[in-house]
Amino acid sequence: MAKRQTKKSLPPAVLVAEDEPTVRALEESIIAELGYETFSAANAREALAVLDDGAPITLLFTDINMPDGPDGLDGLELAQRAVELRPDLRVIYTTGGGLTDGMTALFVEGGTFLPKPFTREQLIAAIRGDIETASADREFGGNTGGHDLNTSEP
Repeated sequence: MAKRQTKKSLPPAVLVAEDEPTVRALEESIIAELGYETFSAANAREALAVLDDGAPITLLFTDINMPDGPDGLDGLELAQRAVELRPDLRVIYTTGGGLTDGMTALFVEGGTFLPKPFTREQLIAAIRGDIETASADREFGGNTGGHDLNTSEP
């Protein structure tokens, strides 16, 4: 019978909500290398189910645009609901499309943005909380160096 770790010994956990399976797997693998436990969701409904199950999530990394049918939630709505369930949850948003003022107005308090495509180093910086490094070239509309992850949305 497996023993459950005590709350203090649980590693930090990240919930990755991304509709593109290969991108999600790559993001999870990089995050896991940092010592975080990862949880996976292909859409907002799956992500909310993981949170409802009581997984020890400390960070939500969510794509903003996740097609999920006519009644589906996007990453903005997911983050709002997730923070209602877990007020201390940290949120990082990502998308390959343009970021509008309307979108940023819907960010949860303290939410940050990492534009796609991003490099491995930028993802690591964002997860670790070094937002200046992660979004250094955001105002230039893309990455200026490093090895881009193939995270562009179709």
